[in-house]
Amino acid sequence: MSLACTLHGPLQLSVEQLPQVEPAAGQVRLRLGAGGICGSDLHYYQHGRAGAFAIRAPFVPGHEASGVVEAIGAGVTRVRPGQKVAVNPAHPCGACPACRAGRSNLCDKMVFLGSAAIFPHLPGLFREQFVVAESQLTAVNEDVSLGEIACAEPLSVGLHAVRRAGPLLGATVLVTGAGTIGCMSVIAARLAGAGRVLCSDPSDRAREMALT
Repeated sequence: MSLACTLHGPLQLSVEQLPQVEPAAGQVRLRLGAGGICGSDLHYYQHGRAGAFAIRAPFVPGHEASGVVEAIGAGVTRVRPGQKVAVNPAHPCGACPACRAGRSNLCDKMVFLGSAAIFPHLPGLFREQFVVAESQLTAVNEDVSLGEIACAEPLSVGLHAVRRAGPLLGATVLVTGAGTIGCMSVIAARLAGAGRVLCSDPSDRAREMALT
């Protein structure tokens, strides 16, 4: 058994025990390293929904996480027990037209952990242990903390935004909003060589965070 944070509705959060699941072929069981709380997680907790996606059954949120490999299923070669990994919460089907065209982020049948978009809901990552596909993991061998690795998912949003923006070397960049994704976009713009990065937000705390 392993502990999991389970939402039953707005402001109804409990810590419950879920049975331990063994990894099947191509799967990996992880022990949670660290988890980030996304804005959607807060909406699920406060309102029982994130946009159009409402909780319709007990639901484990969380999709920004790192983990340590505990066990591997048959055929797994990219990770090994004891290794730190970053977790991609998205699991595309690999067979739809978008996936076959190399645009799996637009998968017609995307499964996204920690989202109430589909029903029955798939539990998210705010659990002591969870099983995911090997393809959703990136091994991290460098001296990086599990907390930092958990930031990989939101950082990927900022990196993607910068990639879509085109060459930024020496450019002046404006980031509107200094929440987590905004700050990650600031970091990504700096890494891309932007000469000046401006960030706007009505929150004093958010602006101060962007300055650090």
